Amino acid sequence: MKLKIPLFLYFSMLFGGFSILMPFSSTSLIAGEEIMNIDEVQPGMRGYGKTVFIGDRISLFNIEVLGILRNWDAKSNMILIKVSGGPLEKTGVIAGMSGSPVYINNRLVGALAYGWTFTKEAIAGVIPINEMRNSLLHAPAQEVPIQPAPIDWELPPSVHDDIAKGPRVTSLAPQNIMENDTNAIRLTPILSPLVISGIDNRVLQGMQSLFGNYGLYPIQGGSYASHTNLSGKADLVPGASVAAVLIKGDLSAAVVGTVTYVEGNHILAFGHPFLHTGNTNLPMASAYVYTILSSQSNSVKMASPVGIVGRISQDRKPGIAGILGESSRMIPCHVEVQGSQKLTYSFEIVDNNVLMPSLILMAAQSAVLSTERKLGEKSVHIKLSMQVQGHEEPIVVENVFYELDQSWLPLTHIIQPLSMIMNNQFQKVRLNHIDLKIEVSDTRRTAYIEAIKVDKKHVKPGDTLQVDVCLKPFTGESFYQTVMMKIPEDTLPGSTLNITACDATYGQALNMGRAAGRYLPVDFHQLLHYVENMEKNNNLTVRILLPKRGLTYKGEGFPSLPSSMLSIMSFSNQSGIGPLMDEVISRVPTSYMLLGNQSISISVK
Repeated sequence: MKLKIPLFLYFSMLFGGFSILMPFSSTSLIAGEEIMNIDEVQPGMRGYGKTVFIGDRISLFNIEVLGILRNWDAKSNMILIKVSGGPLEKTGVIAGMSGSPVYINNRLVGALAYGWTFTKEAIAGVIPINEMRNSLLHAPAQEVPIQPAPIDWELPPSVHDDIAKGPRVTSLAPQNIMENDTNAIRLTPILSPLVISGIDNRVLQGMQSLFGNYGLYPIQGGSYASHTNLSGKADLVPGASVAAVLIKGDLSAAVVGTVTYVEGNHILAFGHPFLHTGNTNLPMASAYVYTILSSQSNSVKMASPVGIVGRISQDRKPGIAGILGESSRMIPCHVEVQGSQKLTYSFEIVDNNVLMPSLILMAAQSAVLSTERKLGEKSVHIKLSMQVQGHEEPIVVENVFYELDQSWLPLTHIIQPLSMIMNNQFQKVRLNHIDLKIEVSDTRRTAYIEAIKVDKKHVKPGDTLQVDVCLKPFTGESFYQTVMMKIPEDTLPGSTLNITACDATYGQALNMGRAAGRYLPVDFHQLLHYVENMEKNNNLTVRILLPKRGLTYKGEGFPSLPSSMLSIMSFSNQSGIGPLMDEVISRVPTSYMLLGNQSISISVK
């Protein structure tokens, strides 16, 4: 990579107080650089920075020191500068410049990393290079911990403001306007462009709040001719564009920033955190800048990752650190939509507990929008298969839904188990493959549970009871679905039994009311059992409530305890004990999404 000095910067340097006009070779940059300590920096000093404005060519821009913000954050200092030159005169600080190295007297000072919202001048903050080196190059290399990401899956992504409870940052984008805080001028990390290809723009708008939480600026772009080069020889020198790859394949997503410093095979970049996860494991790629998109709210680099050259190992407050020549694990994914046409996506996604569920959801939403109408009646059948390392059989979650518009609730309900498994509290999970199949039809396949009847009102213990449930399809004729239920041998004579036919929503409510302890797993195997046995919308569920009381203990049910044991455990001060109402339950699959519930009582002779 050659460093070229534009003519207008040559004259700017000539009259701007630069002592050396000679461009640097990439070899001397990689070998190491002379560093200027923050104590040597004085207001009024002039220098230059390096970044890419077009292609992979590193260009220079002017900087002037305005002052030092000492202890601006806990144990952190910042150099306040004004930038100028090149496109910066009309664009201001550009999203994607995060990490651009800043030099005074040809000595590296730090990384351009912060800016202020709604300023008229290009004022920026520089993180001292020694703070980056001390935190990133000498951080302990530990195993990446599981990062819980509690998600409110009942809401569509357009209102998922807290879809992943990560570090909250305020972007330089118009997000502040939407938050009715237009008068605030805040110091914030310079936005990092999240360049996405293959994803519908409507999906990006819906995921805006998630990306904004991490200071990412989603922008649609194209996928470059990507390749993998782990030989360790990369074009990543100070000022070059670098990307953290999140998705690659038929879909692509990458966060673009700038390299600050190179020491051996170690790369420092960004100058501020990406997800702030500490130890991390993300593919690192070089990047190509197509152009600068100038905007009154926020100018941004239109870029794409070129080739994976290593992995990002650290993501901390002063920036990110990468290692050339090392590889990152990614999870193969396959998304198939069968509807008005058949569409398949094959891609790999980062093995990251925080982002992966949301990125899978984004891919699924885009696949559906690419083939199906947004408004109108739709019946949806979704099947999610997850291959977990250490388990021979895949974990399968399957359900059917009906909706009038694109509310995304069917997809979020299916992706929820993935997040539950990835962010479980019991053990680390390693996914080997994800397969998602979505079938969409422009018809309403719903049925209402209209009535219930039995073949006899009086039964004896051990009898088989015939339960006929009347189902009324939408615009169709009513019909009866027969379910055979066996009355337990130990049912008490003289008791009254309540029989309920219900849909999945009502059934789930009964589950929590009658045996809540069974749905609070205490180990990973119980969690998997719960995930795979969630109530399905197309199941007709018939339940007979028995006049027996039991207990749940650590997720397991004990419905037939002797009275003495029941009394002792009921008054125990041991945690994990809960009530249990004994039931006989039968679930019959149908071809409809069922709605409603009906009940009837019978007596035991």
